[in-house]
Amino acid sequence: MTNSTLLWVIALSGAGTFLIRLLPMLWQEKGVKSAWSRGGLRNALDAIGPSAIVALLVVSFWGMLAPSPSLHNGLPIVIGLAGVVLGKRLLGTIAWATLSGVLAYGLTLWGLTLVSL
Repeated sequence: MTNSTLLWVIALSGAGTFLIRLLPMLWQEKGVKSAWSRGGLRNALDAIGPSAIVALLVVSFWGMLAPSPSLHNGLPIVIGLAGVVLGKRLLGTIAWATLSGVLAYGLTLWGLTLVSL
């Protein structure tokens, strides 16, 4: 990949991320004053947050799985994400969810290295 291509990818990714965050706020501000806030526009706005999070997770984890997808590469990711979900549901805060996800991911990596020795 050339430097100019990389620069364009970074610039377009930044612009896309900015628009993902800005447009819902602008639409919501307009939607509050109109009847659209009760229908499809409200549902679309509610779906943008989780959709953006999933898109960021896919991009983040793609490099970890793309070269050689295997159980050894994918299992820590799945267990770490499960740790985040369980931490949020059981302990209630983002801080505990993050800590439990990191611990689950790290312990899974550690366990896989013990098994492969």
